[in-house]
Amino acid sequence: MVVFSHTAESAWPGFGTWSHAHIDLGRVGIVAFFLVSGYVVGLTLSGQSPRTFAVRRFWRLYPVYWLATSIWVVVWLLVGNDMPAEMSVWAILVNITMVQSIFGMWSILTPAWTLGIEIAFYAQAIAAKLSGRFHWVTLAGWVWLAAFAALALSNLVRGTAYSAVIPLMLCTASVGFALFRWDTERDRRLWPLLIAVVVGGPALGFALGVDPQPGIWPPVGFGASYLGGFVLFAVFWSIRKVALSKWLLWLGAVSYSLYLVHVSVIQVVGHTPLWDIPPLGAAAATVLSLVAAGLLHRFVERPSTKLGRQLTTRVERAPLPVREE
Repeated sequence: MVVFSHTAESAWPGFGTWSHAHIDLGRVGIVAFFLVSGYVVGLTLSGQSPRTFAVRRFWRLYPVYWLATSIWVVVWLLVGNDMPAEMSVWAILVNITMVQSIFGMWSILTPAWTLGIEIAFYAQAIAAKLSGRFHWVTLAGWVWLAAFAALALSNLVRGTAYSAVIPLMLCTASVGFALFRWDTERDRRLWPLLIAVVVGGPALGFALGVDPQPGIWPPVGFGASYLGGFVLFAVFWSIRKVALSKWLLWLGAVSYSLYLVHVSVIQVVGHTPLWDIPPLGAAAATVLSLVAAGLLHRFVERPSTKLGRQLTTRVERAPLPVREE
């Protein structure tokens, strides 16, 4: 959905304007992604030590991210662009860590703004694991929702221009984590948080986007896109025990590489005659993005993920006990 959204926005600028005001499929996909991520982090970390989780996540995420970022820079220069003005040594160093969005810094690879939020959520979940109180992740969702509310109301009352995306996505991931806790432990803390987020998120979005400024989502587009992510997640969660086709499983396997590399492919196709015929250009960008993602997954992501598993196989210990209150 993110690839489709970015490709369509590049090929038909009017599509981007419409989707931003009504419903943005890319944002729908990102909201669903954070719900999935929260659920999967709970599933994974519940059976691993914090060290094993951290080592495996590092090798799963960083090598292909570094390569995809390098590819983007090379393509950017090869198609005739100047080096971005934001490209400094400090910016490069921070981008290497993947947490640039947490500090409000420019992201070399545009889609990577979500990855810093993901790393912050990992840290939150690991802290809960180390404390032996996994339910703290659910409780943290309330803290992030309150932070989102404070920023949204500041926009309404004080005329500030906060996007508030970081606390909102951390809250969203906490909902996914809470759902995992419900599935496995019947932890009822899920329900009040879920209701508050589903009702309060779009409602606060109206305060966040009142008299929208650059970078701020208009209320309708914000609410529809945010709730759309929950609907998308709910549909696939409801069929999670159904056997899916091998093609869908492959698409899921390459999704991280696809997320990282598609912007570079759009740049390349955008400088070919195909781009003058939008349907052909968009189709070519989509197909080539899938091909590039398949190659990255096969030759970079899978080997580095395997290495992370090998490095932790011999040192994996029994999971830390989880205390409940």
